[in-house]
Amino acid sequence: MQQIRFFSDDIAARYGRRLQRIPLDLALGCPNRPDRFGPGCVFCAEDGGRARHLARNLDLAGQVRAGVEFARSRYGAEPPWIAYFQAFTSTYAPVETLRKLYREALCAATFKVVIVGTRPDALPPETVRFLAELAREYEVWVELGVQSAHDRTLELIRRGHNFAAVEDAVRRLHDAGISTAAHVIAGLPGESEEDFCETARCLAQLPFRAVKLHQLLTLRGTPLASPDFPVKPVPLNEYEYARWAAGFLRLLPEDWLVMRLVAEAEPKQILAPHWWMNKGQFLEFFLDSFRRGGEREIFPGIRTADGSFTLYHPGYRQHFHSLAGAVSEAERKFVEPARLAERLADGPVRLLEIGFGLGINTAAALRCAETADNPLEIVSLELDSRVLDAAEALHPEHSLEREMIAALKRSGEFRLGRSRVRLLPGDARKRVFDAAGKFDVIFQDGFSPDCNPELWSFDFTRILARKLDARGVMVSYCSAFPYRAALLRAGLKVGESIPFGRRRGGTVSGFCEELLPLPLPEKEYGILRCSTAGVCYRDPRLDDSCETLRARRERTVARLRARGVPKWFRDQPSCRRS
Repeated sequence: MQQIRFFSDDIAARYGRRLQRIPLDLALGCPNRPDRFGPGCVFCAEDGGRARHLARNLDLAGQVRAGVEFARSRYGAEPPWIAYFQAFTSTYAPVETLRKLYREALCAATFKVVIVGTRPDALPPETVRFLAELAREYEVWVELGVQSAHDRTLELIRRGHNFAAVEDAVRRLHDAGISTAAHVIAGLPGESEEDFCETARCLAQLPFRAVKLHQLLTLRGTPLASPDFPVKPVPLNEYEYARWAAGFLRLLPEDWLVMRLVAEAEPKQILAPHWWMNKGQFLEFFLDSFRRGGEREIFPGIRTADGSFTLYHPGYRQHFHSLAGAVSEAERKFVEPARLAERLADGPVRLLEIGFGLGINTAAALRCAETADNPLEIVSLELDSRVLDAAEALHPEHSLEREMIAALKRSGEFRLGRSRVRLLPGDARKRVFDAAGKFDVIFQDGFSPDCNPELWSFDFTRILARKLDARGVMVSYCSAFPYRAALLRAGLKVGESIPFGRRRGGTVSGFCEELLPLPLPEKEYGILRCSTAGVCYRDPRLDDSCETLRARRERTVARLRARGVPKWFRDQPSCRRS
């Protein structure tokens, strides 16, 4: 498959517009669950995939009414509809029961297409004949649960059938003239990317016409989430899953349709993976990447919610900026909490930036200075020169960011009016000493402490505090406890900025408490001072590796826990702010 054709687009082309699915639950249970509704496959939620807006006590006509009302209010959709028998196993009953239930549902609204979600071991000959009978009145698709072509995986996930059952079921459905889609999951426990691709090769030899593909979700309350489950899956982030999915799809026949590419669930139910991208952002990124033929970028780009772009760093497995908005984050978590405009109104400002990255923070500061009466001097530190190449290509031609990056690559310096930017390449822990003098503002914008602790240790934070003017502020998106504890230990007052893109605000620190936008909650002082959550990273020589810093902190935490220091905060007067 070199081009992706979505099922929804194919339906729209043939029916003149998109048809909205109406999810339905026949309450038939599953042959792989004791008493039909007990625990089944290790990844399956208790509700068997029932749509969120459906209540268990609704009869089928009520489900249709609820589904139609939801589709109209949410999407502005109108009939005809797609009947989607989704939850549990929608053929797990005697054929007489199935005929009654299907007819009851299909008579409740105008349907043109019927999709039946089921398993290969719940399709006896009489049920296949009933589906063929139904196909004379409707366009019928069977969404067949495959999950993997590897019997060892099917046994591990307690699937209850082998791959031979899939081969038999799809051939019988095909012979009966019924279109079939394979439901497959990426990242199942014990499976590698090559195992996943082998599943694609096996499916490509069978008479399927479509694929429903998505990442594995580990949901609360499922056997997969249990600490006793023997093989823990490695959660796939967006970029890893995109690579797996692209490789999988390229092994399928060109005429297959794609029914789905992303799994969804209630966020509070998802234990892993936690994605940064929403569904729309992921699909835009994936389709663009797929169209480019799988061309690998060192730092893939992604559009953020405010329309600006950021990059993803595969080494740190994080984005350079918030997907809630890269430019918005620069303004709301750096420029505004630093009160940069007010400072420039009072006099010249010197700004030290830890992590130039894409230049978005730097550009936001320069734009703030464009109409100011006083100049802005920025000294920015950046470890990886490859980021500048990727960032330059990411920004629009003739943009401030692009012109600035081109100049910094040529000479290490950029001027805009009376303002100036100087770039110091290399490890910030060493180059910070080349940034002479005091600074009015410090932007601390390294990757998060759990993956880049080198830039958040107490020892490096203390160096930055010494670089800070008496009325200066250090601002960061980061709110991690080890970082805030390091700031306190370095003698700084610590507060918060207004939250953006996440529940907690960023961090603002300085020697003058009146310069902090918001105070820290009292409970946080207890966390920082009286629990192991507030243990700082230590890097005494400013040259240790990420692994060394993490191991050192873990040893410190273990010693403190052995002495009775709690893992989390316990309210006691000695821990409150003095």
